[in-house]
Formats: sequence, structure tokens, C-alpha cells
Amino acid sequence: MASGQEVDPMWAVESTALPSPPENSPSLIAHRGFAGQYPENTVGAVRTAANDADWIEIDCRPTADGDIAVFHDHRLDRVTDRTGLVAETPSEVVFRTEVGKSGCTIPRLDRVLDAVPEDVGIVLDIKGRFDVASSGVENDENWDWLSVALETLSGFSHPTLVSTFWEHALATITAASDVPTAFVVGEDGDRGLAVANRYDCVAIHPAARLLTDPTQKSGTDLVSRAHDAGLSVNVWSPVTRYEAGVLAAAGVDGIISDYSDVLTPRALP
Repeated sequence: MASGQEVDPMWAVESTALPSPPENSPSLIAHRGFAGQYPENTVGAVRTAANDADWIEIDCRPTADGDIAVFHDHRLDRVTDRTGLVAETPSEVVFRTEVGKSGCTIPRLDRVLDAVPEDVGIVLDIKGRFDVASSGVENDENWDWLSVALETLSGFSHPTLVSTFWEHALATITAASDVPTAFVVGEDGDRGLAVANRYDCVAIHPAARLLTDPTQKSGTDLVSRAHDAGLSVNVWSPVTRYEAGVLAAAGVDGIISDYSDVLTPRALP
């Protein structure tokens, strides 16, 4: 299924000195249903991605009517021809909205879950009504809608992990459910470990740069510290085989990638 998305030129740049892979390769987690290859977060994408991935990562947020849409951004603008906040748009409009020019529309959560085989895991990433980057917005979030998402998720038998950037969302989820959780870490690895331990998470999901950028104080010891705390480490979102190889050699448990072959060695010509 063609997505109409251009592949980043970095994808073609490979190193001849790939790190040796660990004995047990990380799980491959399809970021938004392999968003670099297919129309992100759509039924068609996750159905196709399930052929190659161990887990499928999808995003969810509420519509104006409280239905759960599988969609990453707080606004419709980037990947559709509509504008406005998803949380202020009626369900009947949201679920008729095409993603790009793919012919696929924004789906409801239960439709996506129904499209994934039961033996493929689901990473459900919780988004809020507002932009995650907006300073101070989290205090204004109302997370009541999470009960609908969790109830929908409980109706399916997939291996499941619920992840989020939002600490208040994590608190709401752990108070209402025993579903396994992961804290998503964008900037501060130390805080990420602290929050994950505070809410009895089973994993952290750090940005790849926290492990690969030598200027980051957390460094690769973030993996060993997480493992010592009983946490799995699933890293997002490497785009090259070299980066995936570095992370695999560092002992991460999962690679959350836009591409299905990020862990596949490329044959020499």
C-alpha cells in the first residue's frame, strides 16, 4: 500500500562498521504502523505492518464526542486536508477524514485493534487534547476520556502496553487499571526513570538521542539502570540500520521504528 510519503534520504546512508548485534535481537515495534512506509495510524497500515512487526504502536486521543480516534497530532492539519483540534471536531467528521491522499480515513480505536492479529502486541500511546509541547497545558487536561480507551482495549486479547508522555495520564491509568504501562521520555532520562518507578511502569520509552548522543548525560547507562530497576527499554524512533544496530548492541529491548527493515542487515552488492 503506497503512502505517498518520501523516505528520508538518511535511510540510504549505511555504515560498513555496524555494531555486532546482541544474541537476542530487540523486538520490532511498528511506529504508527510503520509511518515511513504506510499512511500513519490507519487500519491499512497496521494490518500490513503486522506482517513484519512484533508489536504495533498507535496513538489515540478523544474526539469532541468522546470517541477514541487513532491519530497522533492534536490538530488535523498536518496529515489531512482539514484544520482544527481533533478534540473539538465531531466524531462523524473525524472518522470521515482522509489521511493524506491514501484513501484511508482516521479510524476509531476498536477498528484498529480488530485489524491486528491477536498474537501481535499493541502499544497504545496516549495523547492529550492539547499539544504535548505546550508549556503548562498538562494541568488543564481532563483525562476522564481514558476510561473509554481502557475499556475498549480490555475487549481485546492482544499483548498490551499503554505508554504516554503525560505523568497525569499515567497516574489516571494506574489508578483505574492494571494494564502494563510505559513512560515516554523525550528529554530527561533521570526523570523518566523516576516517573516510571513512581507509577510501577514495566518499561520506559526514551528518544534514541538520549542513548546515542554523547552530549546527553544519561548516556547508554540508561539501559543498564532501567534494567536494574526491572524496566524494559523500547527506543523511538531510529531511521537508519546503523542507529538501530547501535541501540541493539546497547541492549535495548525494543526498537520503535517507522521502517520494517530497520533491523534487517543489508546484503553487500
